[in-house]
Amino acid sequence: MKAVVLTFLFLTTLTIGIKANNNEDKLPKRFSVSGKVHDSNENLTGVKVILDGKETVVYTDFEGNFTLENIVEGEHTISFSLITYESKEVTLDLKDVSTLEVELKEK
Repeated sequence: MKAVVLTFLFLTTLTIGIKANNNEDKLPKRFSVSGKVHDSNENLTGVKVILDGKETVVYTDFEGNFTLENIVEGEHTISFSLITYESKEVTLDLKDVSTLEVELKEK
């Protein structure tokens, strides 16, 4: 009787493990977006970069570079803002790692 119960438990665990591995293929793919923000003359430091108007916020470094990571595949809006510059939005359909170059205009 113990052998039957142990065999049943083993097969159940094996089946659950196989189903769990199959679910990994159904998870959404994740990518990163990086880029550079500048005006007509120079790279811009401290530009606020917001993903989909939510909590994901990064700022450009001293060379105007930014990186947003771990973004789910699909359509996203990225907003760029800095005092004394007009804000800008870029919409992209993310299917792979992307690189952007964004130019802001002075107000």
